[in-house]
Amino acid sequence: MPTVMNGSVAVEPGSPKTASYIDDTARYGDDTFDPDDPVHRRDLERPPDVKEDMRQMGQRQRVTMILNSKEFRDELESIITDQLKHGPHPASLIALQQISELILPHTSRWTTVSSLSRAGSNVIIPINDIRGIDSGGYSKSERLLRCKLASLYRLVDLYGWSQGIYNHISARINQEQEHFLINPFGLMYHEVTGASLVKVDIQGNIIDPGNTTYGINRAGYTLHSAIHKARPDIKCIIHLHTPSVAAVSAMKCGLLPISQEALFCGKISYHDYRGILVEDDVKKLLVEDLGPINKVMILRNHGFVACGETLEEAWRYAFNVINACEVQVRATSVGIDNLYIPPPEAQKRVIDFVADALQGNNDTSIDKKWKVGELEFECLMRILDNAGFRTGYVYRQPMIRTIDKTGFKDVEVPPAASSASVLDGEAYSPTRQAQRNTEWRNSPNAYLRQEIEETGTPNPKKVTKWVPDTGLKHSTPIKLETKHQFAPSNIDPKELKNHQKQDPQTASEPVIVVGAASKGIIKRDQQNNAVVYKSYYAQNPFAHMDQNEIEKYKKEIEQRQTKEQGGLSDSQYDDNVDSRGK
Repeated sequence: MPTVMNGSVAVEPGSPKTASYIDDTARYGDDTFDPDDPVHRRDLERPPDVKEDMRQMGQRQRVTMILNSKEFRDELESIITDQLKHGPHPASLIALQQISELILPHTSRWTTVSSLSRAGSNVIIPINDIRGIDSGGYSKSERLLRCKLASLYRLVDLYGWSQGIYNHISARINQEQEHFLINPFGLMYHEVTGASLVKVDIQGNIIDPGNTTYGINRAGYTLHSAIHKARPDIKCIIHLHTPSVAAVSAMKCGLLPISQEALFCGKISYHDYRGILVEDDVKKLLVEDLGPINKVMILRNHGFVACGETLEEAWRYAFNVINACEVQVRATSVGIDNLYIPPPEAQKRVIDFVADALQGNNDTSIDKKWKVGELEFECLMRILDNAGFRTGYVYRQPMIRTIDKTGFKDVEVPPAASSASVLDGEAYSPTRQAQRNTEWRNSPNAYLRQEIEETGTPNPKKVTKWVPDTGLKHSTPIKLETKHQFAPSNIDPKELKNHQKQDPQTASEPVIVVGAASKGIIKRDQQNNAVVYKSYYAQNPFAHMDQNEIEKYKKEIEQRQTKEQGGLSDSQYDDNVDSRGK
């Protein structure tokens, strides 16, 4: 009989295991498998897509084991280190570096973090560290201000604008005591926290050193104290000198209005360089150059100062100044004469537009409920919190929309004090109230009005109660005659309390409960007429009497009751007693 050859295996045609025999032989490479093995049969009966999924799962497990192995990580780090030591970075090295950033732990998710802060520690220092004893010494507004100012220091560091321990950001706590917050001189910007900020007065005297042993940079605080003293409307001052701003401050032309960010800065003041700002004459000139209105000033050959009525406004001015300076530094490489400057009319329109927007008069730019820079600052705080910085910032508007559940339903709850709906931010309107009064109101239940008599009293009263109609097989919606059908609106809500406070002698048909008792043990139907004495009992007058005295007292009471029932006088009662005795 002819045979079918499959490699080196010969199979007789017509055999019941021809197809599976060939497949299994090709898989296992020999004829050692057992066709009756249940595991083998289950493997053969799997669908092709399930087999492919299991094969890919096995491959992914092997790849994961390799990537998680310490040997692979050490080899990858050694390759990258060797390549970094030998000049430029080829495309293959950039790809390896991206793979290492995905696999190996790294310090921060921000790509703009300075290399110095990235090399510091793998643990992010939380911003809001005001807890325990520290929280008791600060008011709520000061705690929030400390966390917000510390977050501002972190933003400056993450954008790469910090220069070691130098440059400062100050914030006014209140205008009554003229206290200010500033960073301790000796901490990097990524180390500043809410509890580490130093509280000083206008002269620079330390009021609260924070949780560190560092002081403040008095030479750097001179600029802040001069502006804070002359401009009480300013709450925050940011003083930085990034390379791009220092380059623009050295140009005779100053900051040119060649970008939209430069126009957003408004009117800019300039202060000529006169050395370190420690002399009184220099401070006086500094205040005069800033002026009473401007909030941005470029310090020649030095840096810039951004002020604001809030921390958010100062941050927005600083952000626009730095971006405008970077644009100008890049654009001046072609020559200042080749730059196009917008006409004065266009500049004035933009400045007026920004001024109106800052005052909340332009609804198309800024929502009236948001102040200058608050919307952008809240977005940045959300990014910091998501990255694990724990800013302690109080968000004004949640990012996730909530569904309004105060609207009308298809079937309303019977009107009562607990089911009154709330108008969504509307003031009371007679038109709206009349419209709601004419609406159809129905109830999913059927009720019966019954007059129930009170029990436990000699003259019971009738009480009106609404009880469910259990006789119906199904609930029938009924139209309510008035909105307050179950809770009448023209009844004094204090009527029951006033009735209970009445004098027990003048109250009609009272149910006197002897002794002090709780209303929880009185029947509900009798609570309206019940009088409960809250005072304790007087001392028992019979406690110190013996049995003979008690018997004598009982006889006197019986004689008195007999005398009162018979209507006899004392002399007539004595004559009757004497006649009975004879």
